[in-house]
Parts: sequence; C-alpha cells; structure tokens
Amino acid sequence: MNSLFVFTDILKSLARIESQVANLNNTFTSVEPRTPIDDALVDQFLAKAAELLTAANNLKTIVYDPNANPPA
Repeated sequence: MNSLFVFTDILKSLARIESQVANLNNTFTSVEPRTPIDDALVDQFLAKAAELLTAANNLKTIVYDPNANPPA
C-alpha cells in the first residue's frame, strides 16, 4: 500500500485547491471584478486541471509489471 500516502497527500492538496477556488468565487462575486489577467490565470488553471484529469485517468490503464525497472 505504498500508494496510500500519495493518495492522502493528493486529497489534502485537492481540498486546499477547492478552498482557494471558493475564495476566488467569493472575491469575484462580492469583493472585486475579474480582470483580463484573472481570466488568463483561470485559463491556465483550467489547462492544468485538464492535464491532471488526463494523467489521473491514465493511472487506471497502468498494468503492473514486477520486472519493470523503476524510474531513476
């Protein structure tokens, strides 16, 4: 179960990101309007989120090979 600690860390990180997104939602709703820079940063965030979604989905396609050399 070497993966358990990694999943715990990932889920903690995702919870933090969720909180930060909620904070931005509140900011853009009632504190200040979005700027073009904010929109560009949201686009960057969306692109990275899409990459992570693809990488996470790819984890389900991995086939264990006990003879494979671990990465350096």
